[in-house]
Amino acid sequence: MTTNSATHSSVDPRTSGNVRLRPVAEDDLAALEVLDKEVFKDVAYSMVYLKSLYVLFRRTWWVAEYEGDLTGYALVCPNSDNTEAWLMGLAVSERDQGKGVGRQLMQRALELMMEAHVSDAYITVRPDNQAAYRLYQRFGFAQQGDEQPDYYGTGEPRKVLHRSLVKNPYPANP
Repeated sequence: MTTNSATHSSVDPRTSGNVRLRPVAEDDLAALEVLDKEVFKDVAYSMVYLKSLYVLFRRTWWVAEYEGDLTGYALVCPNSDNTEAWLMGLAVSERDQGKGVGRQLMQRALELMMEAHVSDAYITVRPDNQAAYRLYQRFGFAQQGDEQPDYYGTGEPRKVLHRSLVKNPYPANP
């Protein structure tokens, strides 16, 4: 992957074009609202919430463009003391799923968490979303506890996944 300070670009061998990762811009919010509704249906973020997330987390929110169209995003939300971060959203448009976009966004999300020096990372996933669950497992996430049947309200079950980002959790004695 070729990298500079503002963008991450790469060619995935399974695709016919480039995927370009870049920080979110305020101009992206309308397209992100449409994408969120496509991917997350009834639990999609509203524009009011997207704008709030933009104000708070724009430095840790990246979007993916595939063949010139906004096709996905990864939104990392570190807590106030950077001890943990939640991947509050990872979405890829249905038309571009299976092309490596989610994998690249997940890689960038982990880089953002490491850059923030968080020790623990979390994400939720619908129990029936096996593709996302496998992706998160490939990046070292494991289910924490039991499935939560009404995590986002009645009929919205989720698995909570966790990954430690501490390289050496037991410092050597001086």
